[in-house]
Amino acid sequence: MPAAAAWFSRVGLPLTPSDRAEVVALLRGHRLLAEAEMGEVDSWAEASSIVRAADWDGSWWDDEEAERERLWMCAAERLGENALLGKLTEIADALTQSVRDAAGTAAAHAGVAHGALIRAASGAALLAAQQSALASIALEGGTHFFTHKFALFKNGRWPLGLHLGRYVVF
Repeated sequence: MPAAAAWFSRVGLPLTPSDRAEVVALLRGHRLLAEAEMGEVDSWAEASSIVRAADWDGSWWDDEEAERERLWMCAAERLGENALLGKLTEIADALTQSVRDAAGTAAAHAGVAHGALIRAASGAALLAAQQSALASIALEGGTHFFTHKFALFKNGRWPLGLHLGRYVVF
């Protein structure tokens, strides 16, 4: 994990061509998201509304959880359960404080002091780090959709997920 990750520094800004390419690669690699449109969010308030939405489409989340479990099994087979857990703990320990601080700073710059939303943002980034690491350890990292999702976080974005047929990125 590069130390120079731009955690949450570009939320709310228009997506760049590079961001769009990363989202397209993510969508194409995910069997449930391949037909989804790309959506953008430009405020913490809108991100909060989407995160709390009752009409949130959980099918992609369930699919990602199943994929995370599959990758866990593959990675544990390669490293052993204890070594895998140690590796993922090491990654989380290395990232947690900087990710939390960055989410808090980005929110504060926008005048947002919503602790639960900041925790949701940092938790999503840390989960994406774990997912990407699992894909890499399972030797599937190069083009895996978890790799693209984590790249969006590292580049300052927050992929919010599937909402009303659109894969939404903040």
